[in-house]
Amino acid sequence: MIAAAYDRNDALESYTFHMDIGMAMRHFPWLHFKMEGLGDYRRGDHYIVHLIKKPSFASKMQDIDLSVIDPSMWPNRYRYHETGQQDGDTLFALEEIKPGSLKAATVALNPVSGAHWVDITYADGMHIHMILSSDDIEGYLLPVTLTADVDYPNMPLSADATFNDYSIAAPPQ
Repeated sequence: MIAAAYDRNDALESYTFHMDIGMAMRHFPWLHFKMEGLGDYRRGDHYIVHLIKKPSFASKMQDIDLSVIDPSMWPNRYRYHETGQQDGDTLFALEEIKPGSLKAATVALNPVSGAHWVDITYADGMHIHMILSSDDIEGYLLPVTLTADVDYPNMPLSADATFNDYSIAAPPQ
């Protein structure tokens, strides 16, 4: 299943991208704010978005780790196993190999569109449910949008993000 979803990304070693994120509080004072990030992907090493523009109250938030959405990152970071099927997706449970902030994650992979949704629970009580859409970018299957419900204790948020301005490194010869 993993190979079917990401077969066309086999030659993809690295890329960068820009991410625009719109956030909204789901309770009073109903604040809306924008964030921006620069993404960096290196196969098997890292898949992060470094936040370059954010509101002052989010100053402690530096990076967003997207490694859970890319199965090529899993072998070095997570223990994972298939847990079933749902609406054409194959579900995988992930837990960190080296104990960290991730408590549990479930990822739904689709054989055509890759990671479809992710459900993550962190040790601090935060819960995130993300829905992703991917598309063909220069012949590779890459994310283009992400919506998320972030349930952080006392601060529930919604997020809508777009991935754009991809710069894909040439494959090694």
